[in-house]
Parts: sequence; structure tokens; C-alpha cells
Amino acid sequence: MHFECVIGSSPGSFRRAVGTAANRALRTLLQGLAAAFVAAAPATQIFAASYWQGFGYACLTALFTAIASFLMNAATFLPDDPTQTTNSSAQARSREKEHVDRAA
Repeated sequence: MHFECVIGSSPGSFRRAVGTAANRALRTLLQGLAAAFVAAAPATQIFAASYWQGFGYACLTALFTAIASFLMNAATFLPDDPTQTTNSSAQARSREKEHVDRAA
């Protein structure tokens, strides 16, 4: 397993990586908000909180997770995740391969 798969940024240029990171952060936020409905019920039993307080804390946690997801995917100092490709990066690899094949 490559370490870049765990901690890796979105591939492509900075502008494209930020766009991808924003979409992924939105997806993470929506998943967290959906999970908050379910997670709030056990919070009433585990903590001395109402359903809506538990729901609010779960939504806040979803927001923090989405922000962390965005920052990790948009970070340019992290290596590109090799499991993620974009059309432009796939095209660049095929051009690179053609160049190597011609040189050989």
C-alpha cells in the first residue's frame, strides 16, 4: 500500500485540485449531516443532552470534517494520490508513455 493513498492531495493543477477538493468537501459535509440524524439519538442516552443538542454537535463535527477534507485535498505540498486520476492526468501519462516509446 502506498502512503500517498492515505495522505494525498487531489491530482491536477492547483485550480483543478481546489475544485475537486470543494466537491469532495461538500460530499463529506452532506454525508456527515445525513449521519447526524442517526447519531443524535444515541447522544441522548450517552450524554445528558437533548436530541437537538446531539444533532447540533454532530453537524458541527461534520463541518469540521468537511473543512479538514478540503484542506487535505487542496494541499499542494502533499503528493498526488496515485489511486485518483483526472482526464488531464491520464492524458499526460499517455503522452509521456508515447514519448518514452518513441525514444526507445
